[in-house]
Amino acid sequence: MTDRIYLQHPTRDETVVVSVGFSWPALLLGFIWALMKRLWGVALFMLVVDLALGLIGLAGITADLISLVLSIVFAIYCGMSANDWHRRALERKGYMVLPGR
Repeated sequence: MTDRIYLQHPTRDETVVVSVGFSWPALLLGFIWALMKRLWGVALFMLVVDLALGLIGLAGITADLISLVLSIVFAIYCGMSANDWHRRALERKGYMVLPGR
């Protein structure tokens, strides 16, 4: 069972649930996950890094292998950080963590 954090907006009657820990959708979908969560800056960051790693792969066979390894490492990093990025973005919008849930 995954842990979850419940965030509620103080003026609107809206509660958002954010998972805690690793995000498989962020790992597998990359910047598309960020677009679905409306994290525009994160999506742009992920897209730029993905494109840069893809361009590195065009340099040759050795660079292609390095690009693949870096892409996998970056995808794992995104999966590990994604839920924190989502929670922080909601907190910047005024959402507050509901205690005791």
